[in-house]
This record gives sequence, structure tokens and C-alpha cells, in this order.
Amino acid sequence: MPASSVSDERELEDVHQRRSVHPEYALAVRRDLLNIETARQVASLFAMLADPTRLQVVYALLNAPAGELCVGDLAAGLGRDDTTISHQLRVLRSNHIVAVRKVGRVVYYRLIDEHIRQVLSLGLTHASEPLPASSQASQEVSI
Repeated sequence: MPASSVSDERELEDVHQRRSVHPEYALAVRRDLLNIETARQVASLFAMLADPTRLQVVYALLNAPAGELCVGDLAAGLGRDDTTISHQLRVLRSNHIVAVRKVGRVVYYRLIDEHIRQVLSLGLTHASEPLPASSQASQEVSI
């Protein structure tokens, strides 16, 4: 018996022991498992965007007329103090979401790449979609 089929049988037996309803589906999940380090990196990106202030900063940078903004312009535009915005930009920079460019004493921030733009754009599109009828009905019942 080939080694791969022995391995497949062991995996299938393990799946059966875990009370899987559809062992072939559970086995497919196991074979296509997201690498834990990749999962951590993607979760970290979403965690960065989970903070409303950081999300507003990223959105402002996404829509910046010149493609970049300084702390003062961001703070004034968002109605926040420079310290708060500087802190959020520092967090975004350390997580490779924004990059900087210095001109004298002024530091300009911009989104690093198109991927962040795409993630934010998809999130905004998703948030603006109407709820499906089944979700609306379940929300009305729970209220």
C-alpha cells in the first residue's frame, strides 16, 4: 500500500473519531488549512483596521487629494488632536500599512500599497450593502 494512502486512511480515521458529520469535508478542510503564521499576519491587518480612529486615518489617506497627508492636516480634518493621530500613524507605520516622507520638519504619510486600498474598498462596499431579507427578519425578532 502506498505511503500516501496509509496517511489518508489515518487522517480519515482521526476525522471519524472527532465526530465529523461529513468526514470527506473535514478532511478537505484539514488538507487546505490556512498556515498559522499567515493567519496571524492577516488577523493583525484586520486588527489594525478594527480601531475606528485608525480606520478613519486610513480612509482619509485613501482619499487624500495628493495621495498623502501630514499629521496636522489629518488631525484638523478628523477633528482630533495631533498626539492621537501621531500615535495611530505610528501604529500603522509599525504594521507596514503606511509609509512616510519627510520634507524639512513636516512628515507626510501615505498608504503603502494597493492591497490596503482594496481591503478598505471591499469593506466599505460590504458595509453599504443592504442586509439580506433573512438577516433583517432575524434582527427584527431579536430587537
